[in-house]
Amino acid sequence: MKKAPAKLKKSAVKLKKAPAKFNKGLKAASKAGKLDNNPKFKAAVDNSPVAMKKAAMKMKKESMAMMKKSVAMLKKASAMKMKMDKSAAKLKKKK
Repeated sequence: MKKAPAKLKKSAVKLKKAPAKFNKGLKAASKAGKLDNNPKFKAAVDNSPVAMKKAAMKMKKESMAMMKKSVAMLKKASAMKMKMDKSAAKLKKKK
């Protein structure tokens, strides 16, 4: 018989859900050794990704929007080309 997988502790799940919420101050405190009395929290701070600045996040959103717009334009252009090809084929058949 197969055993059911072990359940994760709630505290471990909470640390994994919001790792990017740690700011520069907490990272600096971790490096300075001020978080040594709480090893789990220190590990979570050390392993968390660096939070993006608002300007960088805005640029990323704008670039994604531009990419989506360009993809939509390409799809529209290819659809128009297909329509033109079909109409040209119809004209050739009539002659």
